[in-house]
Amino acid sequence: MVSILARHSSNATATALTLKCIAALTLREPTHSRLFFDCGAPEVIADCMKMHPDNAAVQKNGCWAIRNMVARCREQNPKFHELGIEAILNQSYEKFGQDFGFDIKSALRDLECDVKLDEQWTGKGVQMSNDS
Repeated sequence: MVSILARHSSNATATALTLKCIAALTLREPTHSRLFFDCGAPEVIADCMKMHPDNAAVQKNGCWAIRNMVARCREQNPKFHELGIEAILNQSYEKFGQDFGFDIKSALRDLECDVKLDEQWTGKGVQMSNDS
């Protein structure tokens, strides 16, 4: 998969689909994540996301692949940080935050980056009474 991704990285459609496959194969599978890591996936994922900064599918599937790789293998985080993935994800958020900002923030969170998560429900306006 990593060699396919590298070989066809100039094709945005092939890149997006291959990243989606990596995301699926690494979901809740730390063994698979480590295998992809050992095959050089972080470098190729980062390169592909840099190569296609305006392609929503590449950016979204790249976020998923990164998140799934590091979610249960936090020892991979330093490698992604060395590759400048935080800046890549932040640039993606600037362009696509309205469309899939949650996915980008989830990847940043699992990479242990500083990220401001939106509070989905605050419960404001409700009063609790003590009628005991």
